Amino acid sequence: MKVNPDPNYPIEVTLGHGFTISLESIPTAGYTWNVEYDSKMIDLLKPKKYVPYSSAVGGGGWEIFEFQAKQPGETLIRAKYKRSWETNLLETHLFKIHITAENKL
Repeated sequence: MKVNPDPNYPIEVTLGHGFTISLESIPTAGYTWNVEYDSKMIDLLKPKKYVPYSSAVGGGGWEIFEFQAKQPGETLIRAKYKRSWETNLLETHLFKIHITAENKL
């Protein structure tokens, strides 16, 4: 599955600014992404949105999560890909978020 940004590198964001995580999915097969995060550090700005690759029935696309940084420091977002009725995860990603205070000159 494709992931943007690459979970091997930390996401750098300035306090108060937003960032997105896009995860490839096939919801017609029952699979969806769910994210776990520290709500003291970041906010999920709105429910995830799904953007299909095309209008073809049964095709895949991207699940997009939009966040905003609330507090300086480091935190994690854990993304889990599974069917809601199954206990086993098909895939998981861990994103490291580094939030810096805005420079004031």
